[in-house]
Amino acid sequence: MTTALVIHGHFYQPPRENPWTELVEREPGASPFHDWNERIHAECYRPNAFSRISDSSGRVERIVNNYARLSFNFGPTLLNWLERLHPETYRRILDADRESALSRGGHGNAVAQGYDHSILPLCDPRDRRTQIRWGLADFRRRYRREAESLWLPETACDEATLEALIEEGLRYVILSPFQAGAVRAAGSDEWVTVPDGSVDTTVPYKFTHRDGSGRSIAVFFYDGRVARGVAFEGLLASSQGLVAACARAARGDARIVSVATDGESYGHHFRWGDRCIAYALELEAERQGLRVTNYGEFLDAYEPEQEVRLNSGAGGEGTAWSCTHGLGRWTRDCGCNASAPVGWNQRWRAPLRAAIDLLRDDLAPKFEEAAGRLLGDPWLARDEYVELLGPGGGARREEFFRRHAARPLSDDERVRALTLLEAQRAAMTMYTSCGWFFNDVSGIETVQTLCYAGRVVETMETLGLAPPLDAFLETLSGARSNLRDAQTGADIYLRAVGRSRVTPQRVAAHVAICNLIEREGQPPECGSAGYVYRKLDFRKQRHGRVTLETVRLALEEEATGRRHEFALAAMHFGEVDYYCALRPSEGGREFEEATSRLWEHLRAASLPVLLRVAQSEFGPEEFGLEALLPQGQGHLSRGVFGRLVARFMEQYEQLYEENRRVIERLQEIGFHPPRELRLAAELTVGLRMERELRGRRAGEGDFSAAAEIARDAARFGYRIDRTSVTRVFEETVTEAARLVVVQPNAENVRSARALIALGRELGLEANLERGQEILYKAAAKGAPLSDEAREFALALGLAPAALAPPVPEESGPTVLVNS
Repeated sequence: MTTALVIHGHFYQPPRENPWTELVEREPGASPFHDWNERIHAECYRPNAFSRISDSSGRVERIVNNYARLSFNFGPTLLNWLERLHPETYRRILDADRESALSRGGHGNAVAQGYDHSILPLCDPRDRRTQIRWGLADFRRRYRREAESLWLPETACDEATLEALIEEGLRYVILSPFQAGAVRAAGSDEWVTVPDGSVDTTVPYKFTHRDGSGRSIAVFFYDGRVARGVAFEGLLASSQGLVAACARAARGDARIVSVATDGESYGHHFRWGDRCIAYALELEAERQGLRVTNYGEFLDAYEPEQEVRLNSGAGGEGTAWSCTHGLGRWTRDCGCNASAPVGWNQRWRAPLRAAIDLLRDDLAPKFEEAAGRLLGDPWLARDEYVELLGPGGGARREEFFRRHAARPLSDDERVRALTLLEAQRAAMTMYTSCGWFFNDVSGIETVQTLCYAGRVVETMETLGLAPPLDAFLETLSGARSNLRDAQTGADIYLRAVGRSRVTPQRVAAHVAICNLIEREGQPPECGSAGYVYRKLDFRKQRHGRVTLETVRLALEEEATGRRHEFALAAMHFGEVDYYCALRPSEGGREFEEATSRLWEHLRAASLPVLLRVAQSEFGPEEFGLEALLPQGQGHLSRGVFGRLVARFMEQYEQLYEENRRVIERLQEIGFHPPRELRLAAELTVGLRMERELRGRRAGEGDFSAAAEIARDAARFGYRIDRTSVTRVFEETVTEAARLVVVQPNAENVRSARALIALGRELGLEANLERGQEILYKAAAKGAPLSDEAREFALALGLAPAALAPPVPEESGPTVLVNS
């Protein structure tokens, strides 16, 4: 009997979006990337979608989609981010599930997840049900099939949680071996305790609902020793070592070896972890007598023959894979956090949870009463509100209200109903597990939780539901930070919400100021931070150094449909001096009169008079650059600093040219130029190299000039700043590969090969993977590649085997289970 091998990756990041803008702001700790999502995507999520299997010379033989071999789950909020910002990776994830379903008897590799990664045993029954239903509905929308399982965040579990999964019709669940309490053979009355993770993990078990119905769910306990080796003991250093550990676990009559870890182990926690798992699952497992499969396919052949009771945990609260004290890591100072500095404590966890519970419990009856006037069953409507959260959710509102409205609703009543549901969405998101997981109440994950609490408070205020802010802050003040200057949870809450909160007025000012910012002749895209906007009346004109804009702006909140209309005047006085005054619009006539009076002063009045008129006619609210949201700030920053850098570089280049002959002559006879002159030379050479590469991307000339620059730099020992040059080089290689495929003429191929030679001459450690993928995909599809194009592909690091014509595969029809 061949033993089945299932390796499960739990891929998850906490929601990082500002609750008011739905945008992820810059996280300096993730540098050089914009934020942690971007960094982990580059190190893990994308590499696993395009992992490499290389030959003995290090050349790429195959590019594989690890998700087609791994059992996996992705957090819904992370998938939202990937769908929006990295659609190529997102598509590979969906493709992997469909591919695995076609090869595994209709059972896809993907597993659903509790929507917000809340600790489900700590949720009240209503929230637990909604978290499960949202996770299943999100899965259904993406994968176009019903889920067979749902990953329990942190594998946190108790009997009520498993029963909730049974009630939703799920087939199996994955748990830690330490979460098993006792087992018995089918038909036996004798329970055998399995303490300290000693349960046999090579067979599945059955957990039966306590309601007497006989309904049950299969439970797989992963192999704790192998999982620990992957996560903490360097087992990903070798695919042979990883599979050997799995093979040892399969000795005897083992039916399955099940391994579950954080998916980020495969590339983010351990560099090249994606390649290790690719070799392990594509090649090594079969060599060592293991059959790679997934849990659904395995259950078709092996139904559970034993029953299991859960380890109830400390005080019966439940258990999780990341806490040895039941669920203490999310409720109290249990001692779980080996990374905390000496002397720190996590006593802040209890008052944080108490404050969050207070806010949730105050909202619940108010929501039920207010929503009950509008919706037939407010809690059922909340269970199905997830339908409106994905792309195209706005188009599904009509059907949503057709099902849930208690009666025909006016536009204002619909806005109120959606705002009530948004309050509930924020109230559940503030329970994201990471808020309690780490060292201190001031950590970025806990601050995010507090911002969601702030969103709940603001939404309740908008609805007139009187949030219990004083009691909330008083309770939160008991959460004391280990950092002296961070003070208490209440202090952190007030700072974080004050910094993050975005009002409609600020969004309007942001749009107006963005209209005044121009870079390279084009205005920036004015991201609307969760709003759609229309310019009802717009005029912009420059006179002297002043640019004046007047606009009547209509905003609509995307989530709720709530509308706002503002009359604005904005001015740019040069460089970074911007001003905006706005007020609620009272109609077209008042706006026309105000704009007429302001425009009369543009040419004749002094600047102070112009400002006074703008404030008088369009105030009272005033904004400057601080109104810009992150995308506007980035655009302005790139424009201003870009112009400054261009001026500096122009001066350096002039200095270099004026003294080049003298400097080079002195260097030739052994003199060393001063640091200042060498710096000017190196900056100029780097700039010219980047300019040449960009010019070639635009189709101008060849790489001979760039090669000459490279030779001069080597001759005089100039160190070119490789960061920017490497980035441009990588982009150019990708474009060259695309051209070789779509326009495979001799000139394009010659140019591409010259580019690779240039990279070698410069000694660039460039990432050529995008170019490899383009050529590999073309070869896999049977596209004809000339000998010269094949040489370019080989120069990129592809092996000859990667360019071999595809072998046709025969396959019969397969039906997706639960489709």
